Amino acid sequence: MRHFAPVVTTFAVVAACATAPTPPPTDDLRLPSGATIATLVQPVYDHADAAATCKPFHRVFTADGRQLTKDLGGEHPHHRGVFVGWNAVACGDTTLDFWHCRNGEAQRTLAVTGGGDGPQTATIAWTDATGSEVLREVRTVAVRALADGAFALDVASDLTTKQPRVRLGGDPQHAGNQFRALQRFAEKDQPKARYVRPADAGAHGNDVWTGCRWIAAVLPMDGGDVTVLRVEGADNPPADWSTRAYGRFGAMWRADLTPATPATFQVTYVIADGARDAAWCTATAAAQPPR
Repeated sequence: MRHFAPVVTTFAVVAACATAPTPPPTDDLRLPSGATIATLVQPVYDHADAAATCKPFHRVFTADGRQLTKDLGGEHPHHRGVFVGWNAVACGDTTLDFWHCRNGEAQRTLAVTGGGDGPQTATIAWTDATGSEVLREVRTVAVRALADGAFALDVASDLTTKQPRVRLGGDPQHAGNQFRALQRFAEKDQPKARYVRPADAGAHGNDVWTGCRWIAAVLPMDGGDVTVLRVEGADNPPADWSTRAYGRFGAMWRADLTPATPATFQVTYVIADGARDAAWCTATAAAQPPR
């Protein structure tokens, strides 16, 4: 028996020092309560089915499980959930459309880490029709519980390139980080999204707005209105916003990227039950941590 004691002790020390295994990645993002708030949809790109597989996006839900965002199909099928893209990405002599992705452009998910009740990070290659990488995006999404049953969805896109220069351009209706609500709001005779904006928002026609730190959509959902407040990150470039009654809203930024000058864009979506007013939106936006 004396000969076995040291061996048992050694095993005990090894077990005590062992590192806990890293949890496997998950597509879901959850509140501490366990409620699923967002799900990453990350199709494998298939040229033969490009429209359905050309880009990842996040479905978004209320805390009680109601889906807020549109999937593939319906009006403007390239609008899906919370998504990122630009319709005019200039690289050399070529202009690529990473919004519609109609000419072989694709956003290909390379890896996903985290998720569940922690931040989720997706590494995404933005490629041209030949499969050559134009941009590399690291998209990080995290959930935070807030007061009064509301929650925040923080979305950060870090963009880099190995190309000599890439210019992100386009127009507010077809570029940037956008939220697309359910298809039902685009249907005839169905209620439409309503928008709350800062009093000093600059109107430019065609639902384009500037000078906004935030804009909120009030969605007339079954089971009661839901407010989706979108807040700009403090370090983002000036934003051109676009809002549509069918429930697509968000903002775009213009930027030039080189290997030495990456770009980061940060947005927070705060989701709350009920139709919230401008005072609530202003206070809630101000309370979000700078990003």
